[in-house]
Amino acid sequence: MASPYQKLSLSEFKIMLITMLVAMCGMLGVDIHLASMPHIMVFMHTNKQHIQQSVSIYLLGMGASLLFYGPLSDKHGRKPIVIFGLVLAALSSFAAMYTTHIEAFLVTRLLQGIGAGVCIGLGRTIIADTLQGDRLASMASYFGLIVGLSPLLAPTLGGYIQQAFGWQKNFLALGLILTCVMLIYAVFCPETNHYKNPKALSLKGLCESYRHLLSHRIFLGCTLLTGIAMSAVMAYATISAYVFQVEFHLSPVAYGWITGLAGIGGLVGRLFNPFFIKRIGSAKTLILGLCILAFSGLWILFFTVLGLINVPLIMLSVFLTLSCQIMIGANATSRAMSPFHDKRGVAGALFGGFQMLTSFISSALIASFSYGGASLLGIVYLILGLLGLIVFYSMVKK
Repeated sequence: MASPYQKLSLSEFKIMLITMLVAMCGMLGVDIHLASMPHIMVFMHTNKQHIQQSVSIYLLGMGASLLFYGPLSDKHGRKPIVIFGLVLAALSSFAAMYTTHIEAFLVTRLLQGIGAGVCIGLGRTIIADTLQGDRLASMASYFGLIVGLSPLLAPTLGGYIQQAFGWQKNFLALGLILTCVMLIYAVFCPETNHYKNPKALSLKGLCESYRHLLSHRIFLGCTLLTGIAMSAVMAYATISAYVFQVEFHLSPVAYGWITGLAGIGGLVGRLFNPFFIKRIGSAKTLILGLCILAFSGLWILFFTVLGLINVPLIMLSVFLTLSCQIMIGANATSRAMSPFHDKRGVAGALFGGFQMLTSFISSALIASFSYGGASLLGIVYLILGLLGLIVFYSMVKK
C-alpha cells in the first residue's frame, strides 16, 4: 500500500495544481464581493436581508447543480462538464455588472452558483480520481492550501476594487479570472475519469446509486459534517460585512484586510492537518476540529456578555474557525469518498450537493435575522460545533 506521505508524481502534481485553481474559483464567487455587499444594498435600494441572499442563493445554485454534474461527469468525463460550468459562471459574472434591481442581481448570482458548482464538486472528484485513502486525506490538506487563497486574498482584493472602482468591477474581475482558469484547464488538464459509466444517466441507475449512497451511514454522516464545516465559513461570509463595516465602522479596504488575515487560519489548518493525522489519526483530528469550532462560539459569547467584544477578539475566533474547518472537512471528505470507485462522480455530486445545500439552509436562516451582530456569529459557531459532535458519534464513529 502506498504511503499517505508519498510524493506526487509529475502528472499528479499537474492535475492537482490545475484542479486547485478550478476549486478556488468556486469560493471566489463568495469572497470577492463581500466588501461590496453594503454598497450593493445602497445602490439597489434594498435591505440587509435581501442582499445577504447573495451568498445563500449562490450556495443553492452550487448545491442543486452538483446533483446533475456528477452523473454527467460519470458518463461523459469530467473535462467537458467542468468547462461548461466555468463558462456559465464567467458569463453570469459579466451579466451581474449590469443589473440595477435586486431581483435581477440574485438571478445572476443563482446562475453563477450553478456554473461554479463544478469547481467544488468535480474539483474534489478529480482529486479522488487521482488519490485514494489516507493519501487522499493527507494530500487534501495541501490541495486546500491553494484553494484557501480565496478567503485569504479575495476579500482584500475585493475591498480595494470596491473602494477604487465600485462593486461592478468586482464582478468584472471575477468573470475574467473564471475565463482564464477555464482556458488553462481546457488546454493542460487531462481527463481523469477512467471508469466511465454509460448508464450513469439512466433513471433506474441514478436512483439505485443514490439509494446506495444514502443508505451508507458513514457517507451520509461525513456529508453532514462537511456541510457543518462549510456552514461555519458561510456564517462569516453572510454576517461579517455588516458587523465590521456597519457596527464597527471599518472601511471596505480595512474589512478586506482583516478578513484576509483571518484567512491565514485556513492555511494553518491545512498545514497542521497532516501533522495531526499522523500523530492522532483522522478520526480524532476531526473531533478536535469540532471542539475548536464550539469553543470559538463560546469565545465570542463570553466577551459579548462581558461587554468587551471588539474586532481583534472576533477575528481570533474566526481564525480558529477557519483552522478547524479544514480539520473537519478534509478528514470527513476522505472517509466519505474512499469506498467508491465507479460511482465516484455520483458520490461527489451527492456529497458536494448536500454540503452546499446544508450551507444554503444555514446561510438563509442567518440572513433572515434582522440583527446580524457578533453575538449571532458566536451562537452559530457554538451550535454547529455541538451538532457536529452529535453527528460524528451517532453516524460516523464505528
